[in-house]
Amino acid sequence: MKIELREYKLSNINEDEKFSIVIYLKTDLEDIELDYLGKPTSDKDKLEESFNFLCHYNGLSSALNRLFIELDSRIK
Repeated sequence: MKIELREYKLSNINEDEKFSIVIYLKTDLEDIELDYLGKPTSDKDKLEESFNFLCHYNGLSSALNRLFIELDSRIK
């Protein structure tokens, strides 16, 4: 039903900001969020870079595959 690339601000301690970038999927069964990068980042441009990669390369299809595998494992 819906897919989004989200950025969450994790911390702002001593001007060292950390962000988490996740892929959100809303289905008729449930909502899923998966960590896209696998680790927090301090790069403020990483969300835009990730978005561009997903839109211009095969990143979207591989991200969808990861989401479907996660969804399948939760349903079983």
